[in-house]
Amino acid sequence: MSPEVQHYFEIMFNDLKVHHPFFSDALKNAIIDSCEVFSFKRNDILLDYGETCRYCYFCIKGLVTGRYIKDGAEKAKWFFAEHDMIISVKSFFNQVASLDKLVAKEPTICLAIPWEKLETIYEEYPEFNKIGRKLTEYYYELAEERAMWINYDAEGRYHLLFKAYPKLANRISDTDLSSYLGITRQYLSTIRKHRINKYNQIPGQRL
Repeated sequence: MSPEVQHYFEIMFNDLKVHHPFFSDALKNAIIDSCEVFSFKRNDILLDYGETCRYCYFCIKGLVTGRYIKDGAEKAKWFFAEHDMIISVKSFFNQVASLDKLVAKEPTICLAIPWEKLETIYEEYPEFNKIGRKLTEYYYELAEERAMWINYDAEGRYHLLFKAYPKLANRISDTDLSSYLGITRQYLSTIRKHRINKYNQIPGQRL
């Protein structure tokens, strides 16, 4: 293993230790042996509509946009960057055709584990089940938090997005951002020009 790839695994395990501080050497080795390294260029497709999501990606570097079709038009669904797990949830867990599309928006490097090998690790290393549960809880909480943003107008959602996820600032294209917010690019420009401070003290938001 090259020093560069070794560093990738150090990044991933440091993140996982937030949810489960101790990893047996056997489990760490099983994860390392099961993972592959992927490098994507800008606009490369990680997963297309109708394909089965066969990998769980861990983003080392880069930016990925999740997309979906609504009323015949493609929309931005969410954004993934460094330290994020990237999957199409229903497709990966059930191994069915995806309704989502995953596209690299920057040069992106990921560690990725195939679904079959992940299932084997769950079966052979019971300690990994706790890690999986903790990760599921963590991402469910984030999804629930984002779901509450629907109660705010576009300017409020804009503010909440970059307050909760500052690593995304200045990296999302105007086209993707306006698509995610459900507004035109012209209105996005208006929001940027007239941002006010009324959302600065919204309680319960993660900084």
